[in-house]
Amino acid sequence: MITRDQVESILKVNGVSPSSPDEQIRSVLFSARFSKDEVDTAIMVLREDSKTKQTRVDGLHKVFRTCEALKPEEISQLLGIDVSVDQTVAARNKRNTFCLFHYVVVWVLSVSLAVLGILFYMYLHKIGVFHPSMQLTFLR
Repeated sequence: MITRDQVESILKVNGVSPSSPDEQIRSVLFSARFSKDEVDTAIMVLREDSKTKQTRVDGLHKVFRTCEALKPEEISQLLGIDVSVDQTVAARNKRNTFCLFHYVVVWVLSVSLAVLGILFYMYLHKIGVFHPSMQLTFLR
């Protein structure tokens, strides 16, 4: 996690004050081999209030880098307004439930469709039970 002291020391070594414009700070941090996300985080750390620093940075890491849920206090800090969340919605399982009944229905439909297809093919080409010689013995 990037702290304010680290960013200020990098800026101080390069002769830039923490109150400099964002473009100048960005160029210094990019030259120090920071990634774009790290530069954005460092600028946010420099510009925010020192009392709420820990909560806001951790909240942003949860939003962009993990799948953890945010607490109502963290949401309030990120939005800058008071949010009251009384109840949480349980995450539903998005996995498809495919029970034994569904397997049986799919199997029966596929087998019956295959049998009907084979019988139709045999009828069109007059083979098997639909052959002319078979019809005479079948009718007798």
